Amino acid sequence: MRYILALGATVLLMGCETRIPKEDYVAYYDEKCKTELERSGVRFFAIPLTYDYEIAKWGTPLDSGMRVVVGATPRSDLSFEDAFLIRGKDTTGAVLTRKMQTFELGTADMFVLSFADRIPGAKLRLKNVSQGIGGVEFELKNCQKIRLEESK
Repeated sequence: MRYILALGATVLLMGCETRIPKEDYVAYYDEKCKTELERSGVRFFAIPLTYDYEIAKWGTPLDSGMRVVVGATPRSDLSFEDAFLIRGKDTTGAVLTRKMQTFELGTADMFVLSFADRIPGAKLRLKNVSQGIGGVEFELKNCQKIRLEESK
């Protein structure tokens, strides 16, 4: 009986890891890891990028930090004052915020936020979002266990 309990505890601690082939990885990850919410008629989404995601998307991790893609629809030329990752009592501010330029009608406002450290399971807080929206906070999903299937 002790053996079964120990085995069960080990399995729970390890968690389930999902391995996805490179050609399907980005679409699968986007679907499973996107957090969405609505404020003042604007639909926001956030996707934290992992090491495996960056390899699947760009062929290499960009650096040791963490990036989060944030979007808002309908396109409304939103801006915000600052962005922070928060986990427990720890807070770290974005070191770089870059708005992705889009020229298509009806597309989302997109931002890439870069942070010095990877903080899985953190919340993302946007400070003073324009158009009177104020603060927006996302519960970012921890997608570290969605792994890129290794090439054979």
